[in-house]
Amino acid sequence: MNGDFSIASGAAAANQLLSRKDAPTAVFCFSDEMAIGVIGTAKRLGRRVPDDLSVVGFDDIQFARYTDPSLTTVAQPMREIGEGTVRLLLDILGGNEVAPVSVTLPHTLMVRNSTAPPAR
Repeated sequence: MNGDFSIASGAAAANQLLSRKDAPTAVFCFSDEMAIGVIGTAKRLGRRVPDDLSVVGFDDIQFARYTDPSLTTVAQPMREIGEGTVRLLLDILGGNEVAPVSVTLPHTLMVRNSTAPPAR
């Protein structure tokens, strides 16, 4: 499914996914905001999170721990991302040639209450 990382796009995608005959038992979203939209739509459709549907987000935004249920998510090292971005920008502005590079920073799975093993 496509989305724009918003709550509304998560809700729209969940509406499509959960209306399918072969609806998923778990959804991984590209942002916590999309995951919040998925949880809301799942509840509106009578699905229990995490009993019927596990939901995982990405970013560990401030509100992730306060959703109902609290959102399982992937936390990123935001400070390190910001520092690396500023260093790169300063190199570019300083006229230095910057080659494209892939950087993988450590991340943490924050297991909360929006996930559970699939029902048997």
